[in-house]
Amino acid sequence: MQSFVPDAFREYLLGSMSPRHILLTALFAASLTCPIRADDTLGLDQAIRQAVERNFGLSLSRDQREGATVAREGGVGQFLPSADASASLNGKVSGGSPTTTLGASATWVLFDGLQNVNGYRRLKAQEQAATLQERLDLENTLETVVVSYYDVVQSKQQLQAIEQQIVASSERARLAQAKLEVGAGSKLEQLQSLSDLNQDSSTWLDRTLALQSAKVRLNQELARDPAMNFEVADSIPLDPSLPLDDWQKGLPDRNASVAYARAQQGAAEAGLAAARGRWFPTLSAGLNYSTTPDAFNSSSVLNATGGSGREGTTYGVNLSLPLFDRLATPTAVRQARLDVRSGATRAAQAESQAAADFEVARRQYALAMTRIGLETRNLQVAKLQAEAAQARYRLGASSPLEFRDAQTRLLDAEGRLITARQSAKQAETALRRLAGALVAAAGAPAEAGAGDRK
Repeated sequence: MQSFVPDAFREYLLGSMSPRHILLTALFAASLTCPIRADDTLGLDQAIRQAVERNFGLSLSRDQREGATVAREGGVGQFLPSADASASLNGKVSGGSPTTTLGASATWVLFDGLQNVNGYRRLKAQEQAATLQERLDLENTLETVVVSYYDVVQSKQQLQAIEQQIVASSERARLAQAKLEVGAGSKLEQLQSLSDLNQDSSTWLDRTLALQSAKVRLNQELARDPAMNFEVADSIPLDPSLPLDDWQKGLPDRNASVAYARAQQGAAEAGLAAARGRWFPTLSAGLNYSTTPDAFNSSSVLNATGGSGREGTTYGVNLSLPLFDRLATPTAVRQARLDVRSGATRAAQAESQAAADFEVARRQYALAMTRIGLETRNLQVAKLQAEAAQARYRLGASSPLEFRDAQTRLLDAEGRLITARQSAKQAETALRRLAGALVAAAGAPAEAGAGDRK
């Protein structure tokens, strides 16, 4: 917020007010002249970069996605053989020298009902779901940052509007005081002008608090010091040419929530296939090697075992057929079927929710754009009315009530237009998020959009 102390306001208040009013004015002026350095300006692109780098929620999402990647990479081990080395020391309780045996074995599961294949498919689907969850969290965070940023802009514009009204109110109070001093005005008119000026000052304080609170919320989204002060843009830009029809047609394929639900459904289907694989036989092959080396055994042990360094290599092929596992497999299959059914329901629910949210945002956007045109015309009329009322009041041709009414109409018109632009921006941002176009539109770093990769 820029320094703002109208000369007429200061001259009148400090020259004609009571000590109590002078004190209030000094506090008011001190708060208005709070310095803001040029390097404290925060642009939307800078806010987005800081959110991507610092936001706590996004950091947790990245960790979850990396954890799913680690699990998927580790799933390759299901296709590899396992190998073990062993050393054993055996002896008789009644006495005698113990026997030391060294061995190694390797086992390879050749077929397990495709449990390893479907298990890996499930890990890949879960990795894709985690990546899409990261993208979804990124889009939600970007939407929050964009809306929070323009909330600050909205509060700034509303504060500027009341500051402009304070200028007019202070001028009116000065004129009322001057008329009273020359005998052309009344004490009632002078007191009413002071009352209206105090009311505007109170509104200024409320809107100052609203601006500061909006900045605190934005700082929180950016993981910055909540008390950090900064300046923002002066306007809320809008895009009147959004490809809404194309976005709506491609919504099921572009929406991150729908893609995430489908990935979860795919993981459930792979889990069902893996559970069914437990009914199939398991075929495995293995090699075993064992030896009793001279260095670890006495001569009596070697003689008893048939010579020095007894060793041998064996192989084996094992086929096992599960007959009864205490209902573990049927229970797992039934649970997996429920997971698949729930996944299909969640995917359909996500698609329906995305369509509904898009339709609501689309109507909100259309209504806000229409309202912007209406309120722009209303503001032009209100400005002309305020200028005419102020000119008539200076000439003594209008009443204070007419002057105040024109002021209030102007302030209300400015507030409605600012609110309409912010409402349109919120709807525009929501439409971009739902259509999967927010990351590119917001200019987020490329690595932040990892969820778009297959």
